[in-house]
Amino acid sequence: MLTDWRAVVSGLGAALVYLAVLALFPGFEGVRFAGVPLVLATGLVAGSAAGIAADEGPTAGAWHGLLSGSLGGAAFAVTLVYVFAANEPYGVFYGLNYVLALSAGDLSVVATHGRSVVAGLAGTGWVLITVLGIYAGYTAPQREGRTLIEE
Repeated sequence: MLTDWRAVVSGLGAALVYLAVLALFPGFEGVRFAGVPLVLATGLVAGSAAGIAADEGPTAGAWHGLLSGSLGGAAFAVTLVYVFAANEPYGVFYGLNYVLALSAGDLSVVATHGRSVVAGLAGTGWVLITVLGIYAGYTAPQREGRTLIEE
């Protein structure tokens, strides 16, 4: 199985567009805890786009989902750290920053080790996005060509 870099780039492109919508769409600043599954869906977007573009079956789809999900997770981690450090009001990331800032009063570890907590959240998100990219890459080629409602 050779790596189809076109599929990986298409998965990464889909992930970057999805993250840009989450970060820049007006109105997402108010999203708080619901932002967690929204940003984790980056892996589903990246993996499914890469799996469909690879078009070589579930195993190749999972491999390409791993690569594009990992790159999409890296983009998420960089965006999260930037928004938290700059304290800029960028979409769903600002809502996540707001939740973390409110929890600083309740959890002393957030107040004393804020940068480490943000790095841990970024790393955990990166891993989860990668795992979801593998899953979506594996299942996407199997779902292609099927209709939502079968007669």
